[in-house]
Amino acid sequence: GFNTINNFNHFYGHDFVSMAADSFIKTAATVDYEFYKKNHLNFSANYAIIEDNLFEKVDWIDRKKQSGYAIGYGLESIIGPIEFKYSWSPDNPKPFAWLSVGFWF
Repeated sequence: GFNTINNFNHFYGHDFVSMAADSFIKTAATVDYEFYKKNHLNFSANYAIIEDNLFEKVDWIDRKKQSGYAIGYGLESIIGPIEFKYSWSPDNPKPFAWLSVGFWF
């Protein structure tokens, strides 16, 4: 559920397809630090306004915003990147974890 295919977008701190609407605005940022050769520690944050018919009124900027955060470890290996991410959200009491191995083809 972490790949952006078929109009699905990942959102840290929430389960796959747990938020759905016909329009959204999303921003995300990641800080990545290579603390040792080929070993990375990263922190990510994303924020979004997700709602049906979001742009029908001008007050969309004042709507409820969702947020999510993740901390991860990545390793550049011979089979491609290996990454583990732990994510949480103040809007959702359940945390989530992802493991990704290799490249997406």
